[in-house]
Amino acid sequence: MIYFQQGYIGCFEMENAEEGEIKLREYVNTLKNAGHKKIIAPIDGDTWHKYRLVSFTNGELPFPLEPQNPLWYNSVYEKCGFRPLKKYFSEKFEINNVIMPEKDSAITIRNFCEGDLKLIYDISRCGFDENFLYAQISYEEFEKLYMPALSFADFNLVCVAEAEGVAAGFMFSFVSHGRLILKSIAVLPKYRQNGIGTMLIGHVLTAAKNKGITTAIGALIAQGNSSHKIVSKYGGEIIREYTLYELEV
Repeated sequence: MIYFQQGYIGCFEMENAEEGEIKLREYVNTLKNAGHKKIIAPIDGDTWHKYRLVSFTNGELPFPLEPQNPLWYNSVYEKCGFRPLKKYFSEKFEINNVIMPEKDSAITIRNFCEGDLKLIYDISRCGFDENFLYAQISYEEFEKLYMPALSFADFNLVCVAEAEGVAAGFMFSFVSHGRLILKSIAVLPKYRQNGIGTMLIGHVLTAAKNKGITTAIGALIAQGNSSHKIVSKYGGEIIREYTLYELEV
């Protein structure tokens, strides 16, 4: 599928490499003829939806909300001239190896409550706004995306940080095949130097440990961002790498 306004290609599945290459070149030519000088793929319209290709795996079981594709998809994009634009990874680590952060009396971490989704949307709008290729979406669109995920989430593993009487950040995580999946974390810009991200992760790691879960996965992390800096301290194993591609025409 072509997203003309952004110059994106997404919602694109291939039955085999030969047919995939033909279709991908058709999409590229269409966007080129429309005047685009740079094409980004795969991305289903925006980064709220599915994007990136799995470009390495160690065979670890996949988890919900993660891209899934045969590795040969990457060679098709590369054969059509695409080159890596941005890299991401998922890293597994043992919860017992983590030194939990000290609690800050000025910060309160509480579990997700019914009705908190709008609050999480508001934090996301400001907390993710510096993310690569970020685009705003409406609350109605956000609700459609998150409600299915909340249906399988344990609310003890979704938490909100409060500072100065206001919600300052949140952590969304869930369990898959006995592993804690650390999926999304956002902190409002005003509070980013207060260690709230580390406290949020520490909170859900402790909750998971109390449930007998011993392994966690920092999921779909952009190389070099704040989550990368936090998770990399835990000394884990990269189980998956993902690549977002671009083509200059």
